[in-house]
Amino acid sequence: MANKKFNIGFISSHGHDLAGHIIDQAANPDLESIHLCLMNDKDVAQRDLDINKIAEASEKVKTKTKNIDDILNTKDLDAVAVCARPDLAPDIFNKILDANLPIITDKPASNDSKRLDDVAKKAAKKNLAFGTMLQWRRNPAILDIKRAVDSGALGQIMTVEVRLLTSTINWRGPGKSYLLEKSSMGGGISSWLACHMLDMLIFILDERITEVSAFTGNRHPVKIDVEDTAISAIKTESGILGSVHTGYSLCGPGKFGNDIYLGIRGTEGYVSIPFYMPGQEDLDNTLYLYSENENWVTGGQRAMTYSPYYKTQFGKSGVDLGSGGYGGFMAEKLFVDFLNSTRNQGKNPTPIEDLVHVLEIGEAIRESSDSGKAISISKT
Repeated sequence: MANKKFNIGFISSHGHDLAGHIIDQAANPDLESIHLCLMNDKDVAQRDLDINKIAEASEKVKTKTKNIDDILNTKDLDAVAVCARPDLAPDIFNKILDANLPIITDKPASNDSKRLDDVAKKAAKKNLAFGTMLQWRRNPAILDIKRAVDSGALGQIMTVEVRLLTSTINWRGPGKSYLLEKSSMGGGISSWLACHMLDMLIFILDERITEVSAFTGNRHPVKIDVEDTAISAIKTESGILGSVHTGYSLCGPGKFGNDIYLGIRGTEGYVSIPFYMPGQEDLDNTLYLYSENENWVTGGQRAMTYSPYYKTQFGKSGVDLGSGGYGGFMAEKLFVDFLNSTRNQGKNPTPIEDLVHVLEIGEAIRESSDSGKAISISKT
């Protein structure tokens, strides 16, 4: 069994970055085939989709269909990847679980945390792996930060700070894109992109967020029915305090500029990394770490710079730096680790239960803003 190649289904409702995801999956040398289902002929912003053109992303795509049942009836399938509109996703998950197949899904995977929690519990009852495509958990810098935190380099953690700002509303298909519709998404920036930073904190700290106080708003002149900006104060179960700033904001001259930052401060040290700085087209990737812990102290701040891993392909060297898929190395490694976990070769790297909690946090952010009160998040 250990030497058996993997065969997966890939179900997409609207083709969101589908070719890039296929490239990331196909980079796995142990993946033999991808069986593709594209449910619609229009993308997220109502532009035409061509399943044949998307399938050209990899020669490992062996079959193409619009029918989910065709995927679930495929012989010797090991797992199914899903990139679906959030309000549609839970019903798709139920069909896959009824076929007794593991799932790895794009975020946010539901427009309601309770709906996602129901299918998460169903998967657990069936003992089926259910993971998410929150690929920052395999970001090399994040893994180094987690090792530092776990080994006590920062002492007792006091505060955390995350920021994710990216491309203004007028570049994201207002009036066309379901990413900006409450009925489809459940929320705006707090549903679609804040999840990356919130999951990053949950992973590094290995703690739940238990309390949120937040403001959200529609600050851009182009109005949508979900928030384009969210600023939150958070508290974890051990008392760590933090700030989360997310928004569709102008971040440089490019259409999709980014401003992404993580900082963690403790009694014996700190880490700080600006993944993207406004106006940059590439990742900054310099991690700054200072520690007074006896096992980490160097007499000053150290800096570690990482190569543009997001454009490299897993298991290969010397490849064209433009050949990466949607998430590059960190996504490729995540997909490998997930598939291996379905054969009991390792822990599921991104348990669906953590995404349920991330959705709960997003709901608490919006509820806090609407009510003007701090919101407690109980454990489900």
